Amino acid sequence: MATLTKAENEVIMRARSLKGEIAEVVQLSHKTLEAASGQLADYYKTIPHGELSERIKLSFDAFDLNKSNTLDKDELREALAEMGKRPTEDELNVLFSEWDLDGNGTIEPDEFDHMVRQSLQITHTCLCRVCKVRNEAAATKEAAEVKAIQDAEAAREALARKASSGSAKGPAMGAGKGKGGR
Repeated sequence: MATLTKAENEVIMRARSLKGEIAEVVQLSHKTLEAASGQLADYYKTIPHGELSERIKLSFDAFDLNKSNTLDKDELREALAEMGKRPTEDELNVLFSEWDLDGNGTIEPDEFDHMVRQSLQITHTCLCRVCKVRNEAAATKEAAEVKAIQDAEAAREALARKASSGSAKGPAMGAGKGKGGR
């Protein structure tokens, strides 16, 4: 039976030690990125709207590797990685379902601008395409919720009218069904 030499054992022990050290460095890096992201977000909140849009567009252009004026999933994944985020495929799909407003499978500059602003928690509303689509969707949802409430109230009122007209005509429902009243 072959055994490892002392040198081979030392290499294995050193590799195990390095693995732990690497894990610590990665964890520290994540904490540093989180702290920096917060400071970066605070900084970006102080930049005037137009200037921030220009900076976001410059970033967009840098990530648009094929110069198509759109970001596909691979380009967006790379952009997010440079921002310290490593989305899973599912998370990337969710981002596209939320921000690819025209459903063409790419993110346009205005969609990217709004996505960045939301991730930095910088409020933004204007009359651009993204705001119009999102506002229309919110209005449609609100109208549906109001209609559902109105329909429920109308149904309650109809039941109340039916119950009150039924009690005027005769005994209430369930009368005579007390103990042994079957």
